[in-house]
This record gives sequence, C-alpha cells and structure tokens, in this order.
Amino acid sequence: MFWMLFLGACLGKDAVKTSILSKDWRYKWVTRQELDFNDEFFKSFKQDEEAKRIIYQVLLVHKGPILKFRLHRITSCPDIDHWMHFLSKKNVQEFTLHVRSGNHLPHHLFTFQQLRFLELQDCFFHPPIGFKGFEKLINLDLMDVNFDPSILTNLISKSPLLERLRLRSITSFDILEIDAANLKFFEFIGKTKSISFKNAPMLEKVTVGFLGRRLLTDTSPVCSNFPKFFHYMPSLLELDICGTTLEYLIKGGLPESPPIALNNIKSLIISSMSLINAEVVSSAVYLITSCPKLQDLTIDFYPVGDIVEPAVQLLRAQSSSYGVVKLQRVRVNMFTGLEMEMAFMKFILASAPLLEEIFIWNCTCFLFRSCKQMIDEMKEFRRASPNVEFTFDMEGGSYEHEEVMEVP
Repeated sequence: MFWMLFLGACLGKDAVKTSILSKDWRYKWVTRQELDFNDEFFKSFKQDEEAKRIIYQVLLVHKGPILKFRLHRITSCPDIDHWMHFLSKKNVQEFTLHVRSGNHLPHHLFTFQQLRFLELQDCFFHPPIGFKGFEKLINLDLMDVNFDPSILTNLISKSPLLERLRLRSITSFDILEIDAANLKFFEFIGKTKSISFKNAPMLEKVTVGFLGRRLLTDTSPVCSNFPKFFHYMPSLLELDICGTTLEYLIKGGLPESPPIALNNIKSLIISSMSLINAEVVSSAVYLITSCPKLQDLTIDFYPVGDIVEPAVQLLRAQSSSYGVVKLQRVRVNMFTGLEMEMAFMKFILASAPLLEEIFIWNCTCFLFRSCKQMIDEMKEFRRASPNVEFTFDMEGGSYEHEEVMEVP
C-alpha cells in the first residue's frame, strides 16, 4: 500500500495504476537508484508525519545502492539521523538536504566517501574530529549554513577534485581564501571582509556579491582589494560582480597595472551599479577597459534620482578613450535615460570599435525620457563602431515596446 502512496506523491496517479498493473515496475522502484523527496512529495500529505512514514518504509524495503538522494522541506527531527545511518551504507554520490529549521547534520553524513555532489540548506555544518574530507567531491552548494570559519577552508583543502563551489548567506567571517586547484565555478553571496583567490588556476566563472553596507566602513588590513581578490585565477572567462562589491574592492585604490586575471575575461556582469558614486563608476570603467578580450557586458543600473556631477564628468572624460575595448554585445537593464546613464552609453559607443548590438531594458513607468528622445541623442554620440544595432525593450502594464535602430 505504501508503494502506491509513494508513487502517487512522486509521479501522480498514473504511476500508481502502472504499479498495480506491473510487478516489474514495482520491483524497479524497490531497486531505484535515485530517490527524490521534494516539495511536491510533502505537499501530497496533510501532515509531515505521514510523509515520514512513507520515507521510512521506502528505505526499509530498498535493495541495492542509492546513488542520488534528495530531501526537501523537512523539519528538524531525529528521523533524519536514522535515514542518514541507512544511507551511509548505500554508496550515495549525490546528496541534497533542505530543512525548514536549523539542524545539526547527522555525523553519518561525514562517512559518505563516495559523495560527488553535496547541497545543504539551513543547517549547522560541524564535522566530527578526525574528518578527512570528501575526497571525491566535485560540487558543493551551501545556503544558510552555519559553521566555524576554519571548517570551510579545511573542507575545501580536503576536497581535491572540487570543481563547483556555491556559498550563499552562510556564516559571516573575516577571511575567505580559495585554494582549489581544480575549481572551475565559484559563487559567493554573503558577508566577508576578504576574498582571496590564492590558487585557482582552472577557475573560469566567478560570481560575488557582498551583502551589507557595514563592510564599506571597515578599515581593517584584512579587507579585500583588487590585487588580493584577483590574485591567481589565470583561466577566468566570466565575472559577475555587484556594485557594492566594487565599492568595497576599490577602498585600497586601483592598481596601475591591471591584474593578470583580467586578461581572458570574455563576459562581465555588473549588477546593482549605482552611478551616484564616482569611485564605483571609476572601478567599473577600469574593469571594462582592463579586459582585453571582453566581448559581452551586462550592466544592471541601480535607480538613482539625482545627477551626480563627478560621475558625469568622469564618464565624459572616458569617452575620449577611443577604441580601447573589444566589446561586441552590451545589455543595460533599468535604463531610465538620466544624464549619467547617457554619459555611460557615450563612453561605450566611443570605446568599442567591434560593437554590434546594444540591448536596453526597463519599464516605461521608470523612464525620464521617451525612447525616441534617447535614440535621437545617441545618434549624435561619437561611435567607434560603424554599425551598431540598438534594441529598446520597454515594458509597461499590458504591453511591450521594442525598437531597433541601426546606426550608420
């Protein structure tokens, strides 16, 4: 009976009918190597206790290895300890645990020596003394996870095959030092005074967003700056960074010689960029002009109401840097038509001889001028590229407006 409930929760009524009609199908579920107890599974029951009983029964009759196990939406409970003990004997390679209230991870998890993918959310990560790491781990994803800062450094160093590392809203700490020879993807959204890529020769994509304005007033010597942040990642191809992070990194000034890590970047995203701060604008221009192979640029402007003359003057001065970047495609979101934003577009048009297209998006209710006014003004800007296609996508209420302009 419980198998019909399990199948119904996971695959719907049709699966239950199939299970009744076919003993072979039922046997396949007894030996299934992937078990996914997701949100939909739990929503199928009026109470979590019913769902827990099904999970117990599924695990008790299961035969063979379980290579992938996912458990979502579960509340903190002793049942998890029992399930982890069972799974510790099943050669689990991919494990996902999302709980609804903080819970110390069962110590059995740290015996999963075949683990290649680990995703944890809303729990306490405290390995037992003598933990030797996950030697086969390739992908680590932590969100709302609390731990002692030294634990993360130790975990990374003891995961020599690690290729993907995502850290979101985890414990705040002073220093995050990345020493991972095989790491290819890194994402950090949270609070830290310093991120340093000490050794990341294979790293191709980096996403970093510092949370909290308090960091901007910190003057301690451990704080990040451009040289520290871009210390050693020679394979970097994609960089996604927010305006607050830029504001933090430039506290130590901009280096005269750009970091070597910028040499191969092809895609740059700057989100929540406020043109109200001339230093942030300066650091953004520095990044754009210091990436000799940059092809794709995305800017998400942070809405501001007043014109800041220093930022405008800086951008106007940069517009004389004729033909210094190799940009081909530019996307600008939350573009309102303010003078500062127009000055930024003027800089881009004057600096990119290979530019092919510019995509501009916003909601019509936020515009300070019409699309036609912006187009007419941009036609007067000096252009390094002979042909640029402009696309204006202005959403408003129940309609969208799109206009394409080729600039001869």
